[in-house]
Amino acid sequence: MAALRAVRECRRCLMGRVVGLVGWWLVAGFGDAAHAASPAVFTESPAACANVKYGGANLGAGADPSTPPNPNGPTLVGAGVFVTQLRGLDAVRDQYAFRGYVRATWCDPRLAYDPDEVGTSERVYIGRAAERQLERIWFPAGFPVNRAGSLEITERVVRIVPDGTVHNDLNVSVQLQGAFDLRRFPFDRQRLELEIESFRWTVDELVFIEDQTTTGFARDFTMQEWNLGGVSSRVEEAASVRNTRPFSRFVFEIDVERRAGFYLWKVMLPILVIVAISWSVFWMTGERLAGRSRITAAGVLTVVAYQFVIADGLPRIAYLTLLDKGMLISFVLLAVTVVQSMLVTHYYPTAPETAALIDRRSRWAFPLVYACLIAALGLSAG
Repeated sequence: MAALRAVRECRRCLMGRVVGLVGWWLVAGFGDAAHAASPAVFTESPAACANVKYGGANLGAGADPSTPPNPNGPTLVGAGVFVTQLRGLDAVRDQYAFRGYVRATWCDPRLAYDPDEVGTSERVYIGRAAERQLERIWFPAGFPVNRAGSLEITERVVRIVPDGTVHNDLNVSVQLQGAFDLRRFPFDRQRLELEIESFRWTVDELVFIEDQTTTGFARDFTMQEWNLGGVSSRVEEAASVRNTRPFSRFVFEIDVERRAGFYLWKVMLPILVIVAISWSVFWMTGERLAGRSRITAAGVLTVVAYQFVIADGLPRIAYLTLLDKGMLISFVLLAVTVVQSMLVTHYYPTAPETAALIDRRSRWAFPLVYACLIAALGLSAG
């Protein structure tokens, strides 16, 4: 009989683990090995019951399960975010699309149970069953503060372990508001944020804490125009018109760096070549102003055309980007080349030696000045 009970207990334990793993797979959407870089699923969160202890009258028999579990202070909620996809980084609208896995973990001793009596080592609720379970118990009621568009929860899994620890796992797709700083464009680095805050519970009732056990990004994570620098998180207090007391806010940060190759080869290099071609007028000392100006005017028009093309992909910002400064330097140097041509054609009829001297000195002065200005601009890009 003892052996039979041991076999049954082992079977219940294995079934609980299998159901939990299936729930994780559904939430995270990691149906392939590429997403195997996720953190250890069952690593204890700092907000789990194994790490926090609550006590009070509201934890006894007949206690209201919809009230916060900690009657003597704020309930700790571990928050973690795992990124699977970022797309549509739009500097014009200051928005981007986030897709990933979000977990909230908290301790509610009122939900503790005996696995021998229940017949499972873990209660797992998936989809609609998870939503109905959350309606019967206390939960953080978190929402993305910087949401700018649609929010889609493609899957939800709620897991409750015997000591009362609750894991609320979400697979989320949401359009978020960013704050792009384009001063160093196209060598800019951006910090994208996902801000999560409870809609109902203030800092007196709920405080988020960072849960590094479920924070990270997929191993095969790539973006076409950006390199991922890393992820981090922090917790802060935020005032709101919803209440006189502040709310605890969990901020997940994603650092990305723009791949500047497109702008280097398709924009900046052609501009450098165009400006260099305009210097051919320095070898046209005897040419009339119309002939010399024709070459320089073509360069000016090309730079202006490039500026219009680039401006379509950027917001109407009041400051100059790094690329704007490069364009401005090129434009000013082309304009000075026109002035130089006027000066040479003015001197040539009466003082050809002076005109030739101006051209000879311009052949090295203009490239040197241009190279120094572009180098200084490059150094300022870090």
